[in-house]
This record gives sequence, structure tokens and C-alpha cells, in this order.
Amino acid sequence: MARAKVLQRGAGHIARWCADFEAACRARGVRVTAQRLAVYRVLAEDASHPTAEQVYARLRPGHPSLSPATVYRVLESLEREDLIRRVSTTHGIARFDANLDGHQHVICRHCGRMTDLDVPALSSLTLDAKAVPGFVVEGLDIRIVGRCATCRPATAGTRAGRGRAARPHA
Repeated sequence: MARAKVLQRGAGHIARWCADFEAACRARGVRVTAQRLAVYRVLAEDASHPTAEQVYARLRPGHPSLSPATVYRVLESLEREDLIRRVSTTHGIARFDANLDGHQHVICRHCGRMTDLDVPALSSLTLDAKAVPGFVVEGLDIRIVGRCATCRPATAGTRAGRGRAARPHA
């Protein structure tokens, strides 16, 4: 699902991503169900990289028969098929991203806010197959961790400001 680098997700981009998603599912023999498409659409619309719980909360009003377990299963199956990616956080909570293009993530250690970042030099980094003996390298996931502009002044001089992580607000 190649697509131009997009950090702002408008309606046109989302419609294109969903069409690309459906085509990729069909090409891989993955059934395009209403639940899969709804979960994918939430991820495509939300550049904040929602958790499974946030995806469920967004879908629940329009899909009252949908269960949290179904959302988890759909996310796991889409990740297994490389149709979405799981993004690790500083707090160990799994978050998900529909953007499969090479990009990095900036994560605020204090509030948990996560933002896409596109640094071509980082996107083009690769590891030699022999770089990690006894291990097959399948990918390189780069996270940049720090404090966002909102949290930086609030945490200056505090324990959290010196590297101790607070619970995420996101």
C-alpha cells in the first residue's frame, strides 16, 4: 500500500487509504469484513495512533454489537497481515498506525502524545543481515522520546522532567 508521505490526514487521503486497504486485503486473500474496514478506517482517520480501547470507544456508538474482543482480534489479524503496524510507547501500551510508509514516531514521555515524523535519513537506515548474529532482522522501528512543547515547561525541574515517566493522557 504505497502512498505519498502524509502527516495530515484529510478525507481524500482516508478514502484512498481505505481503497488501498481493501485492495491489499483481497490481494492477500483476507476477507474485507465490515468490522475490519471499520477498525482500519478509525486508524486511518486518527493520526494520534489510538489504543485498542480507543478504537473500540470510537466504534461502539455506530456498532453496538461490536465487542472489545473483536476489536483486539481484528487489530491482531491486521498487524499479522502487515496491513497496519503496532507502535510501542514509553508506557507499554500498544498503539496502532495505518500509515505503513517509512516514518518515525515522536513520543512525549510525560503525556504520551505520539506524532508521526518523517526524517528521510532515518527512513533509509537499514541493518546488514549479519549485524545481529543469530537473529534475522525484519525491520527497524525508530522512536524519538522526549517531552512535547506543552509538557516541557510543566516538568522542568521535577522528577518526571528528569526521565521518570508519568501516565499518558492520550
